[in-house]
Amino acid sequence: MADRSAGTEVISINDLLERVRQEGPVLNFQNDVVGIFDPALAVKVDKANTDQHTVPDSLIDYLGLRGAAPPVAWREVRALLSEQGGRLAAPEQMRALYLRMHAFLSRRCGAVQDLSELSWWAISEPLLPLLIDGMDARDTDALIGEQKTRYSGIVLQDFGVFRRLLNLHLSRRAARTVVRHIKRRVRDTRAHDDFLQSLLPLVGRIGVDRVAYLISTVLAGMSGLPGITAASLLYALHRFPEWQARIRAETTALPLETLYTLPMRELPCTSRFIKETIRVWPGLFALRRPAWHDIEAEGVSIKKGAAYELSSYYQHHSPEFWDQPDVFDPDRWLPSRRQPNKGAYVPFGFSSRACIGSAVGHAQLVLFCALITRDFDIQVQAEPAPWMKLEGFAIPIDFKGVVTPRAGAG
Repeated sequence: MADRSAGTEVISINDLLERVRQEGPVLNFQNDVVGIFDPALAVKVDKANTDQHTVPDSLIDYLGLRGAAPPVAWREVRALLSEQGGRLAAPEQMRALYLRMHAFLSRRCGAVQDLSELSWWAISEPLLPLLIDGMDARDTDALIGEQKTRYSGIVLQDFGVFRRLLNLHLSRRAARTVVRHIKRRVRDTRAHDDFLQSLLPLVGRIGVDRVAYLISTVLAGMSGLPGITAASLLYALHRFPEWQARIRAETTALPLETLYTLPMRELPCTSRFIKETIRVWPGLFALRRPAWHDIEAEGVSIKKGAAYELSSYYQHHSPEFWDQPDVFDPDRWLPSRRQPNKGAYVPFGFSSRACIGSAVGHAQLVLFCALITRDFDIQVQAEPAPWMKLEGFAIPIDFKGVVTPRAGAG
């Protein structure tokens, strides 16, 4: 096996790499868990499992209080949300999103703070109007409360009794808010530019309660990995100042109105930097999913009730797919250097269940890089030295500093 750089901040997966090399890409773990470490096979297994998956019944359905109706497949829901996500990445929406992120960071200028937390919230909170447009301050605060439950669980990993009781209260308040807006929209025929609009046609088929569940699922997606990825981007900008300078040169060379159109051909360094940050520090290192039914795919058999595991971290760090996989090297994405990776790069999840908001998610990461490099300066405290914690996901630790408006920005 090729020597892996000891100076880089990566999880030691040498044992897993060696086992895959010796036994092949399908491994049997304890408790009926099958690990799938071939990119193409991982997608096939996941697709076989999810193609038949439907929106789950609610309590109303279990009690027989709603008439029988054909189930709604998750792939139909995903198609609706993905199409709407593409529309929401339009320039006018990106302008509003940029301004919301800018306003958030401006409010946090001047004081020493946790930059990982700052990044998380600078990404997550400004997304809320794209979920439900037209909320007042009280309703927005209710959904921020739900985001706090996600932050406490994912990042802080606070599962104490008080925290769980508080999270239950916050989640119920957010759920009531979502239900109220769905009912209001059903009565209101005006179209809105948000994710809720795309799910309204399902209300007559599955009811307000299950559409509210779908909106809560989208909210959960908005309130997790995007913020973690933003924290990694900010950390990478700090760790690799030469790339911060290159990205600043790109973003400041363009008018803001041009940036809102996401002209990626004019932002090649920014694009490569984002790709490499996600490759080195993917949002979730592994996913374990239950088999909803018996799965057969290319000789792999997984019984209903068992589970399978997929790993973006393995795929992003395997020398089978990458030269020097542990080295942070955005220029590996140059056309002249790009190597075939057999679908190993999964920046927004495995294709069968990839992030439905990937269009908005990628656009926001581009805007975040532009915002940080052209409009603000960040002074990171040298002591204690920041480092990247790698336990299930990547999050910078001891990453504290001060955000200030950049002179001449605007």
